[in-house]
Amino acid sequence: MQFERLLDNLSTAIVVFDAHGRFVYLNQAAERAFSTSSKVLTGKRYSYFIASDSLPLNEIMEGLRQNGQFILDDVNLELLNGQQLTVDLTGHWFTAREPYLIVEWQNPLHFPHRGLAQGLSEQSRVSDRLLQKLAHEIKNPLSGIRGAAQLLQHESSMLVNDSAHSIKEFTDIIEHESNRLTELVDRMLLSTHKATRVEMNIHETTEKVLELCTINLPPHVEFVRDYDPSLPDFYCAPDSVYQAVLNLTQNAIDAVESQQEATITLRTRALPRHTIDDTQYPLTVCVQVEDNGPGIPAELQPNIFFPLISGKNSSGLGLGIAQSLIQQQKGLIEFNSAPGKTCFSIYLPVIKKNSSLPNDITTALEKNRDANE
Repeated sequence: MQFERLLDNLSTAIVVFDAHGRFVYLNQAAERAFSTSSKVLTGKRYSYFIASDSLPLNEIMEGLRQNGQFILDDVNLELLNGQQLTVDLTGHWFTAREPYLIVEWQNPLHFPHRGLAQGLSEQSRVSDRLLQKLAHEIKNPLSGIRGAAQLLQHESSMLVNDSAHSIKEFTDIIEHESNRLTELVDRMLLSTHKATRVEMNIHETTEKVLELCTINLPPHVEFVRDYDPSLPDFYCAPDSVYQAVLNLTQNAIDAVESQQEATITLRTRALPRHTIDDTQYPLTVCVQVEDNGPGIPAELQPNIFFPLISGKNSSGLGLGIAQSLIQQQKGLIEFNSAPGKTCFSIYLPVIKKNSSLPNDITTALEKNRDANE
């Protein structure tokens, strides 16, 4: 079949099981890894060739029950032909005329990306605790800024020339941003007070960021939009995403402000079947902020998301806050940096409001698990 020819050209091992745990198909990479053929295993249960006690069956079943998929790293598989393999396993349901479980495995030494993402997530969880303490110190000056803006707006209302309108426009921005940041700090202080998730359009958020950043943009800095217009609306917290994109964009401006020719690109893309932490999502929205600045010093990169870590004269809070906000939306921020190109990528899963999981299929597979030997 045509799809089998495609799968046989992959370097990743692919195995397909039916709902009873029987082999249906192995691509050529899986045949090489198993040192056997698809014809030999087709129709036989997994326990015919894989030692059951080497499979983390409870974790697999729990992942399938909760998410319709599972992701397991560094699994030591013992094959009944004497082979032992250490692999990263990913599995999910695929329904054609009947349900099939598609399992993909990779050599963890060849794909370190997942481990890096998990390290970033752990780093963010540690920094959250410090950010909550620092948030207390941020609220007081915010109150002063908001009060000063209101006083300035009152004074400007007594003017009769054209400058009154301009002053009001800027004081409105100051007051709006102060209120928004106050709410943001409250969410940081009160872990139970999460941002409201609503249906949002990612390009409305990026445009608001560009509108604000353009106000004091140095004349030699150019914004470039590289949008994917096909991206769907999805349920997320717009204020949290806005703050994260704003922090990354402001950092990019700071990075290139001393250059003669500076470009900052805001890019959006759709990523099918992208993995964040231990969950693979059918569709993920990726927002990238890229600049052509000097890059992040190598000695700062491993800890760049920790608060107070900064390569410039600033508090170093921006990246830590951004990572924390995106993680609250089940997302993640990653980056790549070299002289002449630094790119921060925000990954946000597209989660439908009323998504359902194939628990009935998982339950059927679980009932058949104990009948293998």
